[in-house]
Amino acid sequence: MVDITKLPKAKSGFEELRSQNQIYVDHTDLIYEFAYLDGPNFLSRPRRFGKSLLISTLESLFSHGTEFFKGLKIEKLWAEREKEKSYRVIHLDFSSFAYTNPVDFDTKIYDTLANTANCLDITQKNYSGIYKSDSLLKDIISSAPGEFVLLIDEYDYPLTHSLDDKELFEEYRKYIQGLFGTIKALSGKMRFIFITGVGRFAKTSVFSQLNNLRDLGLEAKFAPLLGYTEEDMHQYFDEYVENAANILKLSKEECYEQIKAHYDGYRFHVNNETMLHNPWSVLNFLSAPENGFKNFWYETGGAYPTLIANYIENIQQVPLESIQKTEIGSDELSNFYDYFTVTPLSILYQSGYLSLRVEENDLGGQSLFLVPPNLEVKSALTKLYYVVVRKDAVETKTIQNISSALISNLKKSDYEKLIKTFSAALNTFGYDDHEAFKSEHYCRDIIYYTLTLSGINAQREVISAKGRADLVVELSDKRYVFEFKLARTKGSEDLLLDEALEQSCDKRYGEIIPIKELIRVGVVISAEDKAVSLWKII
Repeated sequence: MVDITKLPKAKSGFEELRSQNQIYVDHTDLIYEFAYLDGPNFLSRPRRFGKSLLISTLESLFSHGTEFFKGLKIEKLWAEREKEKSYRVIHLDFSSFAYTNPVDFDTKIYDTLANTANCLDITQKNYSGIYKSDSLLKDIISSAPGEFVLLIDEYDYPLTHSLDDKELFEEYRKYIQGLFGTIKALSGKMRFIFITGVGRFAKTSVFSQLNNLRDLGLEAKFAPLLGYTEEDMHQYFDEYVENAANILKLSKEECYEQIKAHYDGYRFHVNNETMLHNPWSVLNFLSAPENGFKNFWYETGGAYPTLIANYIENIQQVPLESIQKTEIGSDELSNFYDYFTVTPLSILYQSGYLSLRVEENDLGGQSLFLVPPNLEVKSALTKLYYVVVRKDAVETKTIQNISSALISNLKKSDYEKLIKTFSAALNTFGYDDHEAFKSEHYCRDIIYYTLTLSGINAQREVISAKGRADLVVELSDKRYVFEFKLARTKGSEDLLLDEALEQSCDKRYGEIIPIKELIRVGVVISAEDKAVSLWKII
């Protein structure tokens, strides 16, 4: 029986995690690589990826030396003179403040700094001007040069939450720009500065004042800093994966594969091939595996739909298919973006909907693509597209009804209801789409995206020994292979069904590793009825 309490599901505090002997995935050797130096550092990552835990880890390191790092990699690396050194840490979490405008925001920062000033017996002056926190920060740092560490978490929270109001956004931008200018002037008097966020705002001049900032995201060696590698999963969570496998009646190997398919696939630098699991989703799954492979990222706000919703007009011009895989130039990734002129693909990349892939091209070189990293994100992206982006938006309750039906019918092998659900999907997602019933591939893709929307592991054009199957659905214990045909006339339906079944068998679709129970299904879709007209199972 595994001890679920050892999983740090709801914890973001490093010292509490260590004191309670919870699992801490040790990447502190990478922390050492930037923390032993002076100067400001910056790291951007999607939400729910461990930025706050990283800030908490740094806070402990500089507040108490290596007291809470016994047995971790950095303990041997950290300089002897600093192992018991206690710096004064100022921690500002911009996402934790309640505020309505920059003046109110500045007041929250000032109040936090005032607590530090009181503890140090620093007299607060009657500072002039609308904003006062920068003046107080100067006095605090100047009181003990070299003794302070500044940590700022979610610096861009005020910006991303004012995107629907350009005037307010600009006010926040100017405020943060000014604050960063003060921080730059003080950087030589501080031991260490670290800033996190989801996005980069260089074109909006937020970082123009802090031009000595080291962006860790541009260095390949820091790509695995946050998230769980495949090695981490086996080293730290093997018994929990085995527990999940037993509960779900899977082999441990299959359970690992399902976790990988749903929550792995993040790659944060083109020159680092390491793929990373989303820690939030992994921990939520392992804590309650009986609930299955749910979409934790979207359901708990990690997908940031309110942010993406601000780009409805732009994204509406981008077909869903092109968002699923887009080739880009390597120079595009090194550019910083202005959230008011950003392309849909770049904002999807920054917020975690898309990740990097490198593939060999026809010339023998390498091409760079942006793709959804895993099933969880692909489902979130598809849902967002249909609910928020598409002009004829689909209601959430409709999606829920279709999704739950697909999941249930596939698991129960209730073919009558499954095909009925396919027809409902064709009518729902193909409604008022003039291209929808002109080709069988387009019809197949409606089914594919509906399965994806439901978090079901579906793949198109799956290669087998003698060809490519239209659509393959992988469950833990069985494999469905669907071959689709589009009937433009009623008289052609029977012939097309025979052709679909013959093609599926002759080309041995679905006979791939790992071996599972194989169900081949021929499906004929009527262009006239916009629904499945005939189907048959082998």
